[in-house]
Amino acid sequence: MLLDLRETVRNSKPIKYTLITIICIPFALVGIGSYLGGGAYQDVAEVDGVAITSNQVESAYNGLVRQYRQMFGGQIPQNLLPDDAIRQQALDGLVTDIVVRNTIADQKFAVGDETLGRAIRSNPEFQTEGVFDKEKYAQLLRGSRLNVASYEESLRSSAALTQFRAGVESTSFQLPSESKRLESLSNQTRTIDYVRYSIDSALENIEVTDEEISAYFDENAENYKFPQRAKIQYIELKKSDIAAEIEVSEEDVEAHYKNNPNSFITKRELRETSHILLEVDVNDSDKVAEKTKQLKELKERIDAGEDFAALAGEFSEDIGSSLSGGSLGLFEAGVFGTPFDNAVMTLTESGQVSDVVSTPAGVHLIKLDKLEPAVTTPFEEAKDDIVSLLQNNAADIEYLELQTAMEENIASDPETLDVAADAANVEVQSTDWIDVDTQDNPLFANPQVMAAAFSDDVVDNGNNSDLIEIGPGHVLSLRVLEHEGPRPKALEDVSEEITLQLKRDGAATVLDESAKQAVSLMLKGTPVSKVAKDDPNAQATSNEVLSRQSAVLDQSAVSEIFALAKPAEGKVLVKSVTMQNGDKVAYALKAVNTPEPAEDEEADTAQIVNAGLGQAELAAIIANLREKADVSIEE
Repeated sequence: MLLDLRETVRNSKPIKYTLITIICIPFALVGIGSYLGGGAYQDVAEVDGVAITSNQVESAYNGLVRQYRQMFGGQIPQNLLPDDAIRQQALDGLVTDIVVRNTIADQKFAVGDETLGRAIRSNPEFQTEGVFDKEKYAQLLRGSRLNVASYEESLRSSAALTQFRAGVESTSFQLPSESKRLESLSNQTRTIDYVRYSIDSALENIEVTDEEISAYFDENAENYKFPQRAKIQYIELKKSDIAAEIEVSEEDVEAHYKNNPNSFITKRELRETSHILLEVDVNDSDKVAEKTKQLKELKERIDAGEDFAALAGEFSEDIGSSLSGGSLGLFEAGVFGTPFDNAVMTLTESGQVSDVVSTPAGVHLIKLDKLEPAVTTPFEEAKDDIVSLLQNNAADIEYLELQTAMEENIASDPETLDVAADAANVEVQSTDWIDVDTQDNPLFANPQVMAAAFSDDVVDNGNNSDLIEIGPGHVLSLRVLEHEGPRPKALEDVSEEITLQLKRDGAATVLDESAKQAVSLMLKGTPVSKVAKDDPNAQATSNEVLSRQSAVLDQSAVSEIFALAKPAEGKVLVKSVTMQNGDKVAYALKAVNTPEPAEDEEADTAQIVNAGLGQAELAAIIANLREKADVSIEE
């Protein structure tokens, strides 16, 4: 009966839309917040009175999973980051975020309207040909499913957080004595004798039998499984496809080129000028008249053939330029202010001298020494780019409309993509089996797509995924046609992997034993050359001087050696360390040399800002804030 009812509703649009209307009524009366804030999601934690819901944790968890998948090329290595650890990390991040934001609010960090407006207007994404476009701003926010108020509030919040961080990170400093001590420690060297045992060499002598491989597989079969996989049906909408279908006339292209000349300038017009400046208070009319008369007399002498540079050297009160004949060098419009620029723009030939020009600095005579005209991309070269631009601009509105229609229909008809495909004028496409190792289709190498494809709602409930933004102007929705959970691998699938693992385990055991013997011999004073003499896996080095940046050993080994205390006079410290590649090193620390820092009288009184110290202090402050916060977490 229930199945019959479901099919009746599904196949009848009048019934379907009537039900949707009925469902919408209580939302309109009491607000959607009462539903979301009530029993829809369980509160899993509370931080200073602010609740964290299971939905927020799930969202943060999915974000971290996507990041880790990107880091590891699409799949997180098994057992490296268990789900519980990632989920705990997500919860910790949410707790920290609330603690920090509460602190920012308590300390009244704030961003003014003028600063906020300037940040928005200077964002290139909201500009058209270099000028803030209010309509484009609103359109892009709608396309991202944001309203202006929420977006601007998020900007204020981010800016306040930046203020808080900068207030700590950019104000941390070191005292001169601390700087000198750090300098000495950073330049410290350590002298060691060591024997390095190569795991690659040891691997060559390790034999693994079929029985050992089979036994290892039997014991660890649960760890070897193919990932879950699915056959996917999907629809995607790309603004580039819409733009490619838009016809642009030759007249429109020519009009755009003509009406936007600055967009096609590859090199601005430059003018090399000289001037004679007589300084005067522009509000003192008598003095202005006097200086103007003096400049007019100089202009008559220049017109009569006297040298402009010589007169500038004699009369100009601009100390910076008078010594070079009044030369101001090459510049483009906008450098010296509107009155000066306007006068320069009237000069079109080299050697031409302006009439007297008044600016806040005084009165000038200006001479054009050289004109380098602007370089503009020819129309034929710019034509294709203009076509693409006009197509893209024209596609914006259509793309937004189709995206909205697509999103509405994948939600209203969650068990099929056909309706959304018709509404968005796209085709439904299908894949063969795909899993997290699928790399042949870039679309399904996207972590967001794979996370949606194997989400509970899509796999278990058979629903369409939400709209996924692949990139600017590119969205996708999908559903699962067939799904298979993780499948056990057979021995032949993992035989090579197990063989290598057993060989590495065996080689590591051999190197561990060799390193123990080497440490024992070196403690008795046996030279490293003798320790390594009869071991094919070993190579000895004497009197190696290590700095903190030495590359003869990997950084983890160098760090461990530098963490040791200085050996007593006439003594050595003998230890062993495993390198990241599996090599083993037995070493004797013989000497520690810490140079004295150079004397610098100025540094004795200087406070040195240290960004690294600031970051450490910020981390300590946040840890302290978390410790003091009232945090309760549901187990």
